[in-house]
Amino acid sequence: MNTINHTTNKKISISALHLAAFMLIYIINILLFFALRGYFFLLIGIILTLLVPCSFYMAWRLADSIEGDIRVTHKTVRPGEPVEVIVSATNHSLSCALHSTWLLTVGNSFFQTSNDQKILLSIPPRGTKRFPMTVSMTDLGRIVFTCKEYILTDLLGIFLIRASCNPEECIFVLPKHEEPSQFSLPETYSGAAELAESVRKGSDHSEVSDIRAYVPGDRPRDIHWKLSARQRELMVKERVSLSGSEHVLLLDLPPEKEKVQQLLSEGCLIVTEMLKERLTVRLLVWNQRLYAFDSYSCGSEEELENAFCEIFRTELSARNSTMLQSYMANCYPQLRSYMCLTVKDDTIQMEICTNG
Repeated sequence: MNTINHTTNKKISISALHLAAFMLIYIINILLFFALRGYFFLLIGIILTLLVPCSFYMAWRLADSIEGDIRVTHKTVRPGEPVEVIVSATNHSLSCALHSTWLLTVGNSFFQTSNDQKILLSIPPRGTKRFPMTVSMTDLGRIVFTCKEYILTDLLGIFLIRASCNPEECIFVLPKHEEPSQFSLPETYSGAAELAESVRKGSDHSEVSDIRAYVPGDRPRDIHWKLSARQRELMVKERVSLSGSEHVLLLDLPPEKEKVQQLLSEGCLIVTEMLKERLTVRLLVWNQRLYAFDSYSCGSEEELENAFCEIFRTELSARNSTMLQSYMANCYPQLRSYMCLTVKDDTIQMEICTNG
């Protein structure tokens, strides 16, 4: 759940149509008063005069009294599965609004696509108004629901109060559980892509788990020189030890959306089959932002799902590169070989790559 907190950043606009209608009624009432000399029309005129500032004041204060949230029933789904998204607004004041518009942006942060939606809600006094909607996604990735702003209309419909906000709620769309089209771990592989111990002096059987600022005592060999040049301060690679029984699988993500979805779906199925064989798999995915590989150890289906969720948190444009083999040789010199899932000739292929 993400709360949509009210904000003092508000803007006012006027509905010309509603203002013209109100002025017409006001002028007719004045003409009737002069024509008929009735105190009833005088009273109506006074009420109409006071109604405009009162209506505006109520709407202005109401914008500061609203809290809202966005909820989803499931954080992870499969393509085509329905999930309920609930947008609600809670009013803590006695004011009310017959009409409010909530501007939502629904986007896939992995593929960097989005579209805008509008939700209409009435705001009851001291109450909560909910708008549930059932949605289903077809594309893999991280689906983000963001509320840009909401617009309150006063009781006369003349004034529109725009209040900005920026809440988020997300859903991860993961590959379906299906049987892989073709998969068998090559017999000649026989653990060759496992992390191998080396007898060479100074060998480092570890992997980069994070990038942080340099502190006195860090090894010079752990300095990330390229990133340090960009940040204009020394950055070091934080390492963790790697097990010698993990099978390394590199996901070579192409830039095309459809091919990426095919590769990730196939990769998920392959890793699932390996997990059934009680094998531990280490997924590697390139991260251009860190200029390093994101690494995820998968020993169970739950860890595999968490790995895909983390993969989807970084946009695809930062996940693909044409120099992955060179990067692998530089980042993982202790590897003899590794598995690589890639796209060639519009088909998903599993390759055994010799490192170095």
